[in-house]
Amino acid sequence: MFEFKKVIVWLVILSSLSLFVEAKNNDTSIKKGSIKENSAVEEAKKLLDEMNLKAVYKSAVNKSTQRIVQADPRFKKIESNIKAFYEKYIGWRVMREDLAKLYAKYFTPQELREITNFYKTKTGKKVLATMNKLTYEGQRLTRKKLMPHMKELQKMLDDALKEKKVAKKEGNKK
Repeated sequence: MFEFKKVIVWLVILSSLSLFVEAKNNDTSIKKGSIKENSAVEEAKKLLDEMNLKAVYKSAVNKSTQRIVQADPRFKKIESNIKAFYEKYIGWRVMREDLAKLYAKYFTPQELREITNFYKTKTGKKVLATMNKLTYEGQRLTRKKLMPHMKELQKMLDDALKEKKVAKKEGNKK
């Protein structure tokens, strides 16, 4: 059977690629169409280029396509169509402008320049090179700590549903 979970995981990964830099909590909103917004979007594009997100997106599209084909080899004959689908809707050409606007929403042009300059440093390049590994290993640690206790969570959820059913039945008796 075709493994949709793997596809969903990759879609989540693709949709979260823009989260390399955590947005600040303060309001840095910029009016649409303003010179400041246009400047911020241009600076954000420079940042995205420095982060090499074009290659990241290309790799993600290729891996997503490969996962589908590996999950069910019958899809090998339409592999190029699957890849074209991803490129059409979430490829770099489609996503670059939207991601730049997203960054511009939370960061000023000056902040974007500072972040870009950081990523040009040796340490910044190391951050970019290790970010995916850190995220992956952090998720593994979380699962490792959580999995032995899933029965406890399931019991808590089951108990809550039972209590809700009891309360509902008692409410209907009145």
